[in-house]
Amino acid sequence: MGLEDVLNEYLYHCLARGYTPKTMLNKRQEYKHLILYLKEKRAITELESISVHDLKAYIRGKQKAGLQPQSIVSMYKTISAFFNWCVEEEYLKENLMKK
Repeated sequence: MGLEDVLNEYLYHCLARGYTPKTMLNKRQEYKHLILYLKEKRAITELESISVHDLKAYIRGKQKAGLQPQSIVSMYKTISAFFNWCVEEEYLKENLMKK
């Protein structure tokens, strides 16, 4: 399934759960960066095509760019929440961020 389609469905789910506008803004920003990275650097547009290695490379890139450790943890949690939801909704069999 298309990564952007699944992500939009997840963001709608978050809105329905009553997340604050600030939380939604932060989520949208992080997912925008992730999708851009996956498209441009990894040529990935499908959810099922993402690998653990793609996600590790994304995080390493953020670390090399000088992102602070607490920001890395926050980014990790945001991305992991999306993948947890994907598992709950049966789009994926496991959360790739747990590896």
